[in-house]
Order: sequence, then structure tokens, then C-alpha cells
Amino acid sequence: MNCDVCKAEIAVGSRWCGVCHAFARNPDVGTLAPPIKRLAAYFLDGLVPFVLFLFSFGVAAVAEQGGMVDGIAGFFFLITQLAYLGYTFFLFARGQTVGKKLVGIQVITQDGDPAGFFTMLVREWVGKFISFLVLGLGYIWILIDPERQAWHDKLMTTYVIEPTT
Repeated sequence: MNCDVCKAEIAVGSRWCGVCHAFARNPDVGTLAPPIKRLAAYFLDGLVPFVLFLFSFGVAAVAEQGGMVDGIAGFFFLITQLAYLGYTFFLFARGQTVGKKLVGIQVITQDGDPAGFFTMLVREWVGKFISFLVLGLGYIWILIDPERQAWHDKLMTTYVIEPTT
């Protein structure tokens, strides 16, 4: 079988072109995300909630010092954090995290469909913990795996792509 995008021969049983990294079944799905974009998304997934926490905590602290009614500042802080959590779950249902959304990558299943909420939840919370356990080798695995799968991707049979649309 040959790749529809670059016409290179695709190894039997492979889901991805070894040359251009296009999805073999349907090149319109996208290409495998480069490791640098995955790394950027990983850092943003930690940085964005931290910055949001500092911002909402700072606004709440300033409001308390300014003499606002007791509880309003805490309520603002709680609402901000819940809104972020809600947005995160919204993105999980579409195969993304906040970091992945910001850098333009997405998690798909082996069929090329966006990963669902449960798949993302297990992948992000259980799978990434497993990838981290052995000196982070599960993350480094992306660099040697021909399909750029980390251990948490292998666990849930997912791929991280740059969508074409």
C-alpha cells in the first residue's frame, strides 16, 4: 500500500506513513504531532491552571483587602476554578486538553475518531502516571516509537495528531 499524500510505501499493518506521518486510512485526519508540540502542550497543561490559580487568588485577595463583602472573593475564586475544570472536561470529550488546544494538536483513537471523555480521563490521569513511573521513560518512548506513542498512548490505543482541518 502507498501513502496517498507522499506516495511512499507504507509497511503492512502500519496506521501511519513512515515518511510524512499521514494517517494511512484517511490522510484528511491529519499527521502525527511532532514531539516538540507534545512537549509544549504538556508544559501548558501545567502552566495554564497555575497561572489561572494565581490570578484568581490574587483578585480574591485584593477584593478582600478592598473591603468587599465577606465570601464574594472566595466565591470568585471557586467559580474561576470550577469554570476551568468544566472547560477541561469539555475538551476531554473532544480528545484535547487545554495545552493541546493551544498548540493545535488532538488525541485520536486507532480509528481516527477523537478520543472520548473516558479515554482521555484514563490516558491523562492513570496513563501519564504510569509513563512517569520509570524515570519518565514512558514519555521518552515517543522519540523511539515509529508511531510516536508514549506508554499512555499505548495503554489507551491513542495517537496525538495535528489535524488537517
